[in-house]
Amino acid sequence: MKTNPSAEALRRQLGFSAVASLVVGDMLGSGIFFTPGELAAVARAPWQVYFFWGLSGLIILCGALTLAELSSLLPQSGASFHIIREGFGPFWAFLKIWMEMWVSGPGSVAGVAIVFGTYFAEFLGVRSGWRPPVWGVAAIAVFAGINLLGVQWGGWTQVLLTAVKIVALLALVFGTLLLVDPPAGGQAGHASAEAGSLGGLFSFIKLVGLGLGAVMFTYDGWIDVSHVAGEVVNPRKNLSAGLYLGVGAVTLIYLLVNFAYLRVEPLEAMREAPSLVASRVAQQVFGPTGGNFITGLIMISIFGALGGLVMTFPRLVYAAASRYRDLTAASHGLQPYLRALSLVSSRTAVPAGSIVFSVLMSSAALLFFGSFSRIVNFFVVPLQATNILMVAAIFKLRKRSSRSPDAYHAPGYPFIPLVYIAVMALFLLSALYYRPGDTLIGVALTATGVPVYRWLGGKDLA
Repeated sequence: MKTNPSAEALRRQLGFSAVASLVVGDMLGSGIFFTPGELAAVARAPWQVYFFWGLSGLIILCGALTLAELSSLLPQSGASFHIIREGFGPFWAFLKIWMEMWVSGPGSVAGVAIVFGTYFAEFLGVRSGWRPPVWGVAAIAVFAGINLLGVQWGGWTQVLLTAVKIVALLALVFGTLLLVDPPAGGQAGHASAEAGSLGGLFSFIKLVGLGLGAVMFTYDGWIDVSHVAGEVVNPRKNLSAGLYLGVGAVTLIYLLVNFAYLRVEPLEAMREAPSLVASRVAQQVFGPTGGNFITGLIMISIFGALGGLVMTFPRLVYAAASRYRDLTAASHGLQPYLRALSLVSSRTAVPAGSIVFSVLMSSAALLFFGSFSRIVNFFVVPLQATNILMVAAIFKLRKRSSRSPDAYHAPGYPFIPLVYIAVMALFLLSALYYRPGDTLIGVALTATGVPVYRWLGGKDLA
């Protein structure tokens, strides 16, 4: 592959459909198949299920509205990095990219890949303990190869996989409407039987907190589209519209799928076998072949989410390497590595160096942890903390955005970003309290960026 180390700018080739597909593809992973069962242990009536899913979607939409404005103001590859730098300075921007490179970026890719590997091994009938990580690494490598062919290949692959994913999920929804009858009494009967047990205000607040905690992770991935902002045509229009449609479509799909589940499986049945909700629904809708159908459906969903992550993560690495390679003192001897990370193919105009780095780091994280739960606990708090910081940058950059004719202006300021920040801050406190072990490992690794920043020159990196 011929490369041009001096290439600075990536080409704007991604349109509205690719942006919306990236948002949907990164958000719509495996969570919709398992979270409803976990939520059944919290919800006391079907209406609460819809309430938790809808409320979570509205909270994420608050973050997406803010991100649309900030990304249109700074439409560059790795936009979230530039947003934090402009809002809070070079130290927090460096810590953001350090965390992304070593914690949340590889962790996000590895977490989705290990789930895909597990289901693919199950689909093939292979249950050896070491095989799912191998299949996960192979899936990462496949998408890396697609993205090395060019950004349009990666974009159109996301459009195709997202379309297949949505069609398959809608088939499950309409199958429950057309092919099976609801249980006796229907959803309303279950709601009336349990609705009177909510308790007082404190109990309701606790219930909402537990419900959001169960659902919120399933909405993760919406922020990743900011990494390719430098490759989006007409970012003011396409980024905002793509985020709106993507987050809105995912919220609607989640509500429809939960409706389908509840129409066939009441909450009591979900509580008895929370990990088998989707499979049991598929069995009732499509008969004996339902198990194979849902396994294939899960694999398509996870595969699409993995493709979006493999496409977006390297762009953030590229953005940081391009910035720091000429600012770092020569005595540190890091220029060759940073130049390799910022290498752009002259033939395909993709950040080839960062793609290779991302594959290696994600594969290492996958093989080291080997467990979905450990990977998620490792990266979720540092990731969400920087997301809060990025959304909070709107309070620093709003005046600049108001003066820019090319920037999109999100409605509801300042209440929209404040809602997102407040809810996510409570979510982080909950994670630290209930899952301190692996969470603190990710926090500690992120904190190692502090001495590295000072060693590299601190404010000289501005």
